[in-house]
Amino acid sequence: MTERTPKTPPRSGKILIVDDDPDVIEYLSSFLEDHDYEVRAARSTNAALAELGRHRPDTILIDILMPGRSGLDLLLNIRRNPEWSDLPVVVITGHDKILEDDCQSYLGSRENVRGPDGVLGKPVDRDTLLSVLRVLAGRQARE
Repeated sequence: MTERTPKTPPRSGKILIVDDDPDVIEYLSSFLEDHDYEVRAARSTNAALAELGRHRPDTILIDILMPGRSGLDLLLNIRRNPEWSDLPVVVITGHDKILEDDCQSYLGSRENVRGPDGVLGKPVDRDTLLSVLRVLAGRQARE
């Protein structure tokens, strides 16, 4: 009889959550970890940029309204950096204007800047979030 070594189940993916609200980070982290995602978090744009320099996630979840540099500034930094420009980004916001136009009123004046890969409202619907993450993972697998 051959002895089999148990394998660690594969992770669903690596997620970076960027939000200044620790309660939102805790809520999303717990939920995503329960669904086998590896989660890292940053509470500001600057902290997120530092984290991206250390660890490449599969997807980034970004809050828009944060003190200091906004999540949209972070999105611009990501899209303009050749090392990160291909990373899927999902914006999470409670701001109705951003939800209505998928950030285009802010990004539209910037040439050659791809917008977010998804925009979700707060409070985040967990089933919708999982669906978006699965679609983005499938898109990455095909590329």
